[in-house]
Amino acid sequence: MDELTIHEFKPLFLTLDRIGPFQNIYTIDFTDANHRPCNFYMMVSPNGLGKTTTLEIFSCLMNLLGQKSIESYGHEDLDRRGGRAQLDFWVRLHWQGRNIGIVLSVLAGTLGEEILLKPWAPDELQKYNAESWHKCGFRSQVTGRYESVALRNDDLLQDLLATLRTAGESVAEENFLQPSFHLPTVLYFSAYRDIPYPNNESNDCISHAVLDQRERSITTPNHWNYRPLHAFEAHSAHWKDSLDNLLVWLKWLDNGSFEKAQELINEQIFVGTVKNLKGVRKNPPEAIVDTGNDQTHRLDRLSSGEKSLTNLFLRIGAHSTRNTIILIDEMDIHLHIRWQHRLYNALENLVKNNPGFTVIMTTHSIEILRRFTAAMSQEREKLVLGGNLIEETDLS
Repeated sequence: MDELTIHEFKPLFLTLDRIGPFQNIYTIDFTDANHRPCNFYMMVSPNGLGKTTTLEIFSCLMNLLGQKSIESYGHEDLDRRGGRAQLDFWVRLHWQGRNIGIVLSVLAGTLGEEILLKPWAPDELQKYNAESWHKCGFRSQVTGRYESVALRNDDLLQDLLATLRTAGESVAEENFLQPSFHLPTVLYFSAYRDIPYPNNESNDCISHAVLDQRERSITTPNHWNYRPLHAFEAHSAHWKDSLDNLLVWLKWLDNGSFEKAQELINEQIFVGTVKNLKGVRKNPPEAIVDTGNDQTHRLDRLSSGEKSLTNLFLRIGAHSTRNTIILIDEMDIHLHIRWQHRLYNALENLVKNNPGFTVIMTTHSIEILRRFTAAMSQEREKLVLGGNLIEETDLS
């Protein structure tokens, strides 16, 4: 396999059909008027019109990258209801001694003879400075099986997919925030960003003290190794899924990762308060939040807003690569308006300081929507803003 390095990996379009409220072909454009991929994007609609569905399908398609075969897509509308979708990316990469721009389309669903929802003609590729178009993903068969749509004689695509697979199979102990790690990843945050006590769910009848001794250990957290998609389950109470385990693991690595996580949380969440992320204790292994006056408590004792932000920033810090797409459903949930603006500022700065990052979020906050709308009317340094308003008339 030829050495391959990805310099940019940006979403262009997501096309949906027969999925949730999108019963006709509906395309979401992640580019601006000059055909530039947006790096700061907001989706708005009334409840029930498909914001969450859009992020779910985006995640589902990203999860197909690098897989040789699948048994399901992981989404009911794609697996059982005849849905279909196509996710298009702009990719700039180095391959076989050349820097190349391409369009990569990830396909899923009941496509039949219509292999594509959005075909890319040569003049369309030229608009986006792409010299070739490559297709991967899986098509549903009437037998219930899934057929790969990746062409075997497409050497560039096969090298790209093999690179993703190889990275996902290796065990990594990379530093916190890995600036040199070039492969793309999507971090999907649902609207429910709780931090439950890590009680391993099935043992609810056992006391915390017994669980602390029996179930907790210094162990590689889930989501640690490279994956094209990290979808975080807010309500999982298993130790390997917990933020406590993540922080204990970073402390055990003893390579500066914990200190970077600690600094990030204290600057973004606890600045201006008496609280701070103090460290981790050994028995039981868990993170400690200092609340002042020599008092401490666990992460699960934080307020709803503090939990939401801690979840976001720790996961972004620990699992990002140089090319990261962050999907946040209802970015404003559980947050006072001042904290909504604080999160908005932090995400904006994250994109400015990391050229390979893209943030796609949804909101119900009128304040945040007004701010974003005002920002879209101005040219912003290092920011390419875009948005999508889903209305009932769009779905008819």
